Amino acid sequence: MQYLAKVESTYHSTFAQQVKKMEWAGARLLFIGGTAFGIISGVGLYLLAPVFSYWFFGNFRFWRYAHMGPRLIVYAYTMAYRYLKGEFAPSVSLFAPPMSKPDLAVVQINPEWKNGDACANCGQCCDKIHCPLLETNGQCMGYDSFYWRYFNCGRYPTSQAEIDHYECPKWIMRSP
Repeated sequence: MQYLAKVESTYHSTFAQQVKKMEWAGARLLFIGGTAFGIISGVGLYLLAPVFSYWFFGNFRFWRYAHMGPRLIVYAYTMAYRYLKGEFAPSVSLFAPPMSKPDLAVVQINPEWKNGDACANCGQCCDKIHCPLLETNGQCMGYDSFYWRYFNCGRYPTSQAEIDHYECPKWIMRSP
């Protein structure tokens, strides 16, 4: 009887994990589809303005961020073009969990970094990709938003190659 209870518990746990993964994939696909609809149709940008505002800024009050629209549109077209040319490939699986910070089992803060957990006003990674959410003071306008957590920002860095590419002074890989 105890064995059956354990098997059933494991089954439910595995099933719940699979459902969570499908939720994460669905959220990413909804974002990608909504963005494509908005950019291609034009009118979708207006219809989905509160949703875009939430996705990028964590706030449904789209009028506060309307001035960001043109920069985000240009950025979306640039990233799509780079994707089609093979210069850019998303590094986040559809099924990966959302993250607000990197995996500290993989990376650690460089002992020479003097700003603690904060990136301070560095922004080298964002600057290198010309992210429209990077403010002039080096802070991110979309910090911990849906976009941040579900895509590359919230999990950066994941490899030495990323640290090297962005010339990041904050992070170093943990020893294996």
